Amino acid sequence: MNSADIREGYLRFFEGHNHLRLPSAPLLSPDPTLLFTAAGMVPLKQYYLGEATPPSLRMTSDQKCIRTNDIERVGLTARHHTFFEMLGNFSIGDYFKDDAIAMAYDFSTRVLGLPADRIWVTIYKEDLQTADIWQKVGIPRDRIVPMGADDNFWTMGPVGPCGPCSELYIDRGVRHPGDENQQMGDEGDRFLEYWNLVFTQFDRQPDGSLKPLARKNIDTGLGLERMTSIIEDTDTDFETDSFRPIIQTVSELSHQEYGADARVTARMKTIADHVRACTFLMAEHLLPSNEKQGYVLRRLLRRSQALGRMIGIEGRFMGKVADTVIDLMQGPFPELVAERGRIKGDMEVEEQRFDRTLREGLVEFTRAVEQVRQEGGDTLPGKTAFYLHDTMGFPVELTADLLRDAGLKLDRQGFDALLDEQRHSGSEASGVEDASRERTGYIKLRGAVGSTHFVGYETLSAEAVVTGLLKDGEPASSAQEGDHVGLMLSSTPFYGEKGGQVGDTGVITTPRARFEVTDTKTPVEGLIIHEGVLVQGAIAAGDTVRAEVDAQRRRAIMRAHTATHLLQAALRSMDPTVQQKGSKVMPDEFHFDFSFRGSLRGDDRKALEEKVLGYITANVPVRTDVMPIDEARRTGALAFFGEKYGATVRVVTAEGISKELCGGTHVTATGDIGFLHVRSIRSIGTDTKRIEASVGLGALHESWAYEDAVEKAAETVGCAPSPADVVHAVAELVDQVRERDRRIEGLVAAATDARMQSLIAHPAMINGQPVVLAAFEGLTPEALRSAGDRAEQQLGSGMFIGRLSDADGFTVIKVFGTATGTFSARQVFTALTDKLGGKGGGTDRMCQGRVGGQITAQELEALLA
Repeated sequence: MNSADIREGYLRFFEGHNHLRLPSAPLLSPDPTLLFTAAGMVPLKQYYLGEATPPSLRMTSDQKCIRTNDIERVGLTARHHTFFEMLGNFSIGDYFKDDAIAMAYDFSTRVLGLPADRIWVTIYKEDLQTADIWQKVGIPRDRIVPMGADDNFWTMGPVGPCGPCSELYIDRGVRHPGDENQQMGDEGDRFLEYWNLVFTQFDRQPDGSLKPLARKNIDTGLGLERMTSIIEDTDTDFETDSFRPIIQTVSELSHQEYGADARVTARMKTIADHVRACTFLMAEHLLPSNEKQGYVLRRLLRRSQALGRMIGIEGRFMGKVADTVIDLMQGPFPELVAERGRIKGDMEVEEQRFDRTLREGLVEFTRAVEQVRQEGGDTLPGKTAFYLHDTMGFPVELTADLLRDAGLKLDRQGFDALLDEQRHSGSEASGVEDASRERTGYIKLRGAVGSTHFVGYETLSAEAVVTGLLKDGEPASSAQEGDHVGLMLSSTPFYGEKGGQVGDTGVITTPRARFEVTDTKTPVEGLIIHEGVLVQGAIAAGDTVRAEVDAQRRRAIMRAHTATHLLQAALRSMDPTVQQKGSKVMPDEFHFDFSFRGSLRGDDRKALEEKVLGYITANVPVRTDVMPIDEARRTGALAFFGEKYGATVRVVTAEGISKELCGGTHVTATGDIGFLHVRSIRSIGTDTKRIEASVGLGALHESWAYEDAVEKAAETVGCAPSPADVVHAVAELVDQVRERDRRIEGLVAAATDARMQSLIAHPAMINGQPVVLAAFEGLTPEALRSAGDRAEQQLGSGMFIGRLSDADGFTVIKVFGTATGTFSARQVFTALTDKLGGKGGGTDRMCQGRVGGQITAQELEALLA
């Protein structure tokens, strides 16, 4: 059993108990009080608080989570992570303690195969009811440990919903010296918590009293990485199948062996953890920045980059590690595959930006650390950290992280005093300090090359003068053929990415040079950078050029951007409280995020499409007016998504339909959009929805794709190429397959039953114990485990070794009765995998996993001799 088996097994188990399987909510929490989704219940908070009606009273999920409160411990401990998966089952006023405990015990012992005699639980010391329930399901009183409120009483705040909780632990036995002396609650990994059950049954009043809730709830969390470590019997989470391939990639890049050196190994773990977290964050279109979630992402990326240099990795490497993360995690999270190129590209850009600062800063940092050690100290002076921060551009957070890694401390008080002195030393210094170093760099660049005058509202082609170049992030005077550079112009028709609209592409030419623009950025207002490659000739500052935007692509972007305005108008006609939360406008397609309570179903999607199509066919003129912002607001123009507006703004109006503040580019009449197709509507967080849609030619191409799919499906099932006929034919085919599967399962079960009777009647005898050793065809892993249970029931004592005769070779080994004094399932499994290959894990009584081949009773007896 590996992480995928545990994940799917958990979700299917609770689906079998009438829970609705929920998709993971985004990591970027729409809750303004949170930066990230940090637990499985976070996306469900609205249901617990009664603010919304849940889609089901019973729910289960595998939630992506980010926690950074212990970032400095990642890599140094066995189980701290920034990104992790939290499996959970939830009840909103449905079942309570009895069922939650019974299901947790059943899943732990029957599905995961954890030995019941090694499971311990903690309870809140005043919650004796929970102790009675645990005892009833099979946990003796001496393995039920009462704890105080700090450990076993959950609260949402000083007042409001709260309740006791109960945690499940597994006793992993004596694995390391000193484990024999460990008790529950001690530091160490012998007793490992793996599941927390929260019983929300009280409402804490302002006076501190606990009022029973009329509707009691269940919220549980089981960490997938930790459970995988338990099942695969590894010392740390980083040796499990969830991390091994990532660690291997880091090892190969660094030419260092994992486990050979403690400090190098810790750094490998940190890199693997951080890049895994960054990959998932960037899949949600988060970019490194100097505030909020973007700041956390930048810190994780730069910390990984610094640690990579410290273990010998040269050049840009995080994209390679991200490739392994995506390959490893694409099964449960297919969205990673679609974003692979963008994730790796954004990582490379960040590495490029930080590389020079890192190289120079690490040299100075290493010198400073050596000096501290030579002087016999343990603290880096605040003035040294300030020099690294202010002069070298080396973030103080990174200095603190690296000092912890080196076993030293930072004089943070001295650093803060110098920073405060600089902040108050003058307005210019204060302004520089308030802005991020990166933003300050762009502002300085704009001061050197001058602002670019944007003429792209009026024309898609213009002459201009090259005012500056950027090569590898540094100012340059010229570029040669093949160079990847950024060009700044005196004026440009190219729209730089901002406000959710992607940047333009096109060409910039001189009589002897051709520069292909692959993207256009606006890092600070007035600075427009044309990124691309010089495919012919040479270009230098001062050259006169002709800038030409890809007109067809721009028109497709304009169609999509105006369509977002019409869509928002249609949404607000359904619910006037709708507010835009974000958007991404691309050629003939867009994402539109908005606040919305409740659900939007198929009929709502059709109604939206019909409403927007009405706006399009009305062919209303789209007008743009430039006016003072106060006047714009008086006209009723909408301003959403936290945009920063200047004193003068552009107001885009489709008369009688919409009026918004917007700096993007738009069509001249709604009819230019042509058509809109809503591809999907989904929830991306609490009270936040995302609509993905296509327009114009994009919508036409999607329509063709649907038609092609219907025709191919019709051809496959042998019916007329109409949706109704295909649906009918597929339904009939599904019924036939189900009936056939039912018959096959019956035949396989009967054959297995007869075979098991024979095997049990005539077992092999090894070391004086009966052994049932056989290969089976057509069984599921669950049916194979049941065959082992049957052998135990009928033999009483002995060993069962069953293997599926498929490509995976899934194998179950059970040792029972007096045979436990003769055999260890763990040792037998290890002996088989050493000889035949494979992997898996378990306990002395039961192991399961993949074994690379079959073995005879005689061979087994010789192997165990």
